[in-house]
Amino acid sequence: MKIVNPLYDKAFMFLMQNNRLAKKVLSVILDQEISELSLSQQETVAPDEKRLFTLFRLDFKAVIITPENTKQTVLIELQKSKFLTDIQRFRNYLGMNYMHSETETIQDKEVKTPYPIITIYILGYNLKDLPYMAVKVNQCVTDAVSKKEIKVKSFFVEHLTHRSHILQVKRLPEKRKSKLEKLLILFNQAWCTNDRSIIDLQEVPEEISDIAKHLESAVFDDDFRRQLKAEEEIDQIFDEQELKYIKQIEEAKQKEKEAKEREKEERKQNIQIIKNLYKKGMSSEEISKITGKPVSVIKKIIS
Repeated sequence: MKIVNPLYDKAFMFLMQNNRLAKKVLSVILDQEISELSLSQQETVAPDEKRLFTLFRLDFKAVIITPENTKQTVLIELQKSKFLTDIQRFRNYLGMNYMHSETETIQDKEVKTPYPIITIYILGYNLKDLPYMAVKVNQCVTDAVSKKEIKVKSFFVEHLTHRSHILQVKRLPEKRKSKLEKLLILFNQAWCTNDRSIIDLQEVPEEISDIAKHLESAVFDDDFRRQLKAEEEIDQIFDEQELKYIKQIEEAKQKEKEAKEREKEERKQNIQIIKNLYKKGMSSEEISKITGKPVSVIKKIIS
């Protein structure tokens, strides 16, 4: 079965605009049932003018069923990136949601209600310092005196700290057993065709067959395929720009390293010259006139 590659922005948006399937995808990622879900705004594509970079982001308002079997309204911020980028950019967009609140009418008064935030990062590259396909970072409250974890439910903690899920789709294992691993089969870049915006699924677990069929339907839409192709061409431009950018950084680092090594070698040579002149019976003042170094520096070297 061939499907549009959900790592591409257009394909992913096509998937997540289907409310039923979006609930299913997010429920698997969060490992919690979502009873209600709404896309609070259209996608945000944030450009990096220097590097032709775009970061795709979706914001959802959801009602989740907690482990205590209660309902909780949360904001889900989903960010997806095909390429390695700096963390600061993710932080900037997270900050936007911290300022976000909903207006509700309570006793004929409009009240701004903040909601806890859950962030999801879908990465099309591997983080070298995080060798796991999927990790969950959760709120943990610790007594700073006893160093023991505290089991409390705090409005302050829930609204000023957040839970995160980090998915690295290129770390998908060969044997897929969990619901999350089976879901991420849809992102398996190893099955990309020559047209990288299309994935030829080698297996379709029953649990995700409805999502796969939905993504398959877009393959037969010529206009949709053209838009995916345009996105792929932009990616190729980015690849070239990114390679140039990385090369420039590496060259600058190498030049800086070489300059430091030259400076270190020159310093050693100067010290040796000063010591040799001192051995020949010259005074600190005489050595200072020859080398141009302050007398205080020379005395420190020969002491």
